[in-house]
Amino acid sequence: MSNRHDIHVLNELIAATLESAERLEKVSGDSASSGHVSLFASLAAERRQMAQSLADAVRALGGQPNESGSILAKAQRAVMDVKHALMPDEAGVVGTADQGEAALDRHFEAAIKDERLAATTRETIRRAHALIHRETHDVHDLHTSLDSQRDLGSGLYPQ
Repeated sequence: MSNRHDIHVLNELIAATLESAERLEKVSGDSASSGHVSLFASLAAERRQMAQSLADAVRALGGQPNESGSILAKAQRAVMDVKHALMPDEAGVVGTADQGEAALDRHFEAAIKDERLAATTRETIRRAHALIHRETHDVHDLHTSLDSQRDLGSGLYPQ
């Protein structure tokens, strides 16, 4: 198996992970809840640390690690900013994190299935994914909870 392919896959994951960190930092700054600010700031720091670990794996393979997210991710964040400007509530802010983390989770899942990866690279990705996967479900549960509270308070449901 080629180190070049492993380096390419790891660099894509680094970019996606850095994009996640930037999105989580933005969500943390937009949140009205101190608990959510703390949660998302912590997740953002964790994503940056994870990107650093993936970068170390790229260097160990003799490659040059990615140092930033993609232009596409910047465009997606701009769309999310517009969405938040139109619907500025806590559920919307957390929904932005939920969508982004679900996309990151899928990105890692796809990488793990890549049969051309070396076993050590796949294991590095699998360990990172295990953490992301658990936290993705936590963020999704928080978003679902906030959405249900918003629905209950809308007056559409008898109380």
